[in-house]
Amino acid sequence: MNAATIRLFQRAVHFWLLGYLITALPASEWLWDVPVSPPLPVPGPLGYLMNAFGTWLPGGLALPVVGALMLFAASGLFRPQPMWMTFLSWVFFTSLVQRAWLASCGGLLLMNNVLFWMIFLRGGSSTGPRSLLAELAFWAIRLQLIFTYSITGLHKLTGTSWLDGTAVGIVSSDPLFGPLWLAQLPVLSTVITWALLVFQFTLPIAVWFRGTKLPFMVFGALFHLGTALWMGIPEMAFAFIACYTIWLDEGEVDALRLRTLSRSV
Repeated sequence: MNAATIRLFQRAVHFWLLGYLITALPASEWLWDVPVSPPLPVPGPLGYLMNAFGTWLPGGLALPVVGALMLFAASGLFRPQPMWMTFLSWVFFTSLVQRAWLASCGGLLLMNNVLFWMIFLRGGSSTGPRSLLAELAFWAIRLQLIFTYSITGLHKLTGTSWLDGTAVGIVSSDPLFGPLWLAQLPVLSTVITWALLVFQFTLPIAVWFRGTKLPFMVFGALFHLGTALWMGIPEMAFAFIACYTIWLDEGEVDALRLRTLSRSV
């Protein structure tokens, strides 16, 4: 765990959060203001935080909450947030997702967990309990990402279309997704199907080794960008890509910063 990686990760998450909220604003009436999703039951005491609009927060305040969350995310791009702000960011975001749960996806659920652990994630030189909590949060976020891939892969094994190589061909033949030309190339779609299945099981191993980590992340980023382009779920795609940054080490973060600066000169 190092300060450079944590700060890059925080910025990536805040950038994702700001982008998601801005792009979701045109549908804010159906998502948050007068949501089409029926209310979910409150799952015990924690539900008062995770489902604020169903308990202590009036539904008419949904849009002001979105505005506050956007301000929090924007401020997080420039400086680390205090703990109270990261706590409110998690409460507000989780409650918005609960309010519009019919429009939810894996990326939003991933960010629910990530934002919770970010309450305790700090890149400074704190000691004692705060340092232990920061270490726990750092590893919890890392493990959350690889567990998500592993569990998704295991779920795919319960069906038949991923095992027989037809999954990508079936999806690409749907006019809502595509690309339609891929459905006409069964051999290629089969290879892609099996490659994605192998990727989901091997990335949780590859990220632990310096020689395989970056190539697998590049492949994963391309895969997620493909789902953003053809399946129409950019919020999920960029959520995973943003979380990749938690697996970069200090040298990789510095190299990325130098490349960014050289391109801007």
